[in-house]
Amino acid sequence: MKASMMTPSEEMLLAMLRSSLHERDVELEYFQKATEKDWKECQRMAVAQGVMALAWDAVLRLPKHLQPPLNLKLTWAMAVERYEERYLRYCKAISELSAFYAEHGIRTIQLKGVGFSTLYPNPSHREGGDIDIYTYSANQSQLSDAQANRLADTLMGHPGIDAEGVYYKHSNFHYKGIPIENHKCFLNIKEIKEAATANEVLLRELNPEKATLAEGEILVPSATFNTLFIAFHSLQHYGSGLSLHHLCDWAMILKHYGLNIPKEMMQCKRFMRGVQAMTLLCQRYLGVSPAMNADEASSNASKAQAQRAIEAMSEVMFSEMMHPCYQVVEPVSSKIGIVVYKTKRLFYTHRLMRSVFHKSLFRRVWDSVIIHLRNPKSIFARNEK
Repeated sequence: MKASMMTPSEEMLLAMLRSSLHERDVELEYFQKATEKDWKECQRMAVAQGVMALAWDAVLRLPKHLQPPLNLKLTWAMAVERYEERYLRYCKAISELSAFYAEHGIRTIQLKGVGFSTLYPNPSHREGGDIDIYTYSANQSQLSDAQANRLADTLMGHPGIDAEGVYYKHSNFHYKGIPIENHKCFLNIKEIKEAATANEVLLRELNPEKATLAEGEILVPSATFNTLFIAFHSLQHYGSGLSLHHLCDWAMILKHYGLNIPKEMMQCKRFMRGVQAMTLLCQRYLGVSPAMNADEASSNASKAQAQRAIEAMSEVMFSEMMHPCYQVVEPVSSKIGIVVYKTKRLFYTHRLMRSVFHKSLFRRVWDSVIIHLRNPKSIFARNEK
């Protein structure tokens, strides 16, 4: 997607994100002619892209005569206030849960979420969904890491926790109404070839350190872990929900740590091309400028060829963020139309995924068949947002 093809609302939102991420004045030229319709679309996109609270910081930096209409501004402000309250609940929950597990000889590391939010200028405005944790032994002479992780699941019966099931990658439960994922591994190692190598590197680079939240202290992984984990996690969404929220996370990684990918992953050419494409988008739209290292990412091709491939991928990637080729909610109503649309979407999104990872089409189709066989009604059902 070319920058020249962006709508006024899209240019406004990106200008706001640059302002918020770098705590600087907003580029006013994008707001001089903004209409009420432009502002409504900008706010709608901010919500859809998971950057509603982050963009709000820039609204407050605008001169009053360039700010959104009062009714929209009030609605936006109330939504941000609700999210800030939610963020504090999440901080308190992970602090309490970490302390509870510590009493049983279990160390708890918070992945992404409120721990990662401390890299943002305003941590409470980095939006998130559930709380991802990794639990392991605080004392190897008493518990192995695997035993500690299983014990963490067993302790889900503690008051305030409801057990809901276990998946090979993580178990799921709620703590005081907040969804928690207790990870067994960090990535989809059964679906993506590169994930096995990356998961081993992540285990090696865990090296937890303390982080202070608005409500207590927690453990968070190292800078090297976060760099690889955020890159891999974001690219797993390519073709199925990659958004400006993920791009802002990557921008914060680049701003604080630079582009430092562990050497084992530098050999994964597709993955590195995806990393370089995200980096280019952060340079182009979010004002972050680390070195590109195109030669290292593509040792078997010339620098010019590597750069062209990165450019091409970045354009498709940005277009998919802003205007996905296939929608989550099927724009058809007939049963045959729904099946045809879902099938086309599956093959299209798989091609996008294959451009950054080695992933089996057979496995993707087989997983989809199993899901639909378990719930036949889903075959002809339209998805909901």
